[in-house]
Amino acid sequence: MKKFFSFSGTISGKIFFLRTLFTIVLTIPLIIAAISKWTAYFMSLGEFDISDPSVENQMEIQRFGDELAMKIVENPEFYLNDFLSSFSFIWILLFIVCVLLPIWFGLATYYKRISALFYEQRNGVFLALVLFEVVSDYIVFNSSGIVNTLVTFLGLLIFVFLVFYSSKFETHEG
Repeated sequence: MKKFFSFSGTISGKIFFLRTLFTIVLTIPLIIAAISKWTAYFMSLGEFDISDPSVENQMEIQRFGDELAMKIVENPEFYLNDFLSSFSFIWILLFIVCVLLPIWFGLATYYKRISALFYEQRNGVFLALVLFEVVSDYIVFNSSGIVNTLVTFLGLLIFVFLVFYSSKFETHEG
């Protein structure tokens, strides 16, 4: 298990692609934690029994949801601040672990593939790739139009290169 998260060894393009897909799978606990926290917060605002399947209770839940949606539209900052203040140490720790796991695994995956392709310059190329990813994320979130399209296309080209370009290693350890 340790070898999957370590920054050593090399991997083939096929394993790089599969590990990238597994990085997506590793985000599932984060999604579950986010939905759980969101649900727990909104359930704490209402006074109804979620385990009661009766039609009256379901209508009460629906009415509560509609009223809460109107209140959120009227004063979103209050509910955002209230939601953020409801986080306990355990929730924060859970989110940090759920975020760090896929990031670490993804970075290790990229490092191993870059090591297979650019062994002598692997540290510089890895740093350049991480810097490009950070800058491209900033550009994509803060711009639109042709710049957004070009940056996204360039990131896709880099990914395709990492998947399909043959490395000089016959066997990979990683």
